[in-house]
Amino acid sequence: MDRKTKVLVIVGGVCAALFAFAFVAAPHSCEWGLTAYFWSGVASLLILFATPFALRTDRTTLVRVGFGFGFAVLGAAIWFAGLVAANVRIMCRLF
Repeated sequence: MDRKTKVLVIVGGVCAALFAFAFVAAPHSCEWGLTAYFWSGVASLLILFATPFALRTDRTTLVRVGFGFGFAVLGAAIWFAGLVAANVRIMCRLF
């Protein structure tokens, strides 16, 4: 497997795991789920941004930054889609 394929597999796996974790965290969003989903999303965005740099694809640094930023934007969209699709409660109690 070449490096470009590895990058795409890692990015797809991280996005799929983040989306699936939303459904695990949603029933427990008032206890620990929202906090865990938030921090897993932050970690996923960092991983997605760093993936092109870690695997050292044959691109220039500027292109790697562009791919990293693009992967992070994709991860943020998946993160929000998981939040909405799993119906994670943001506000549990008003008073």
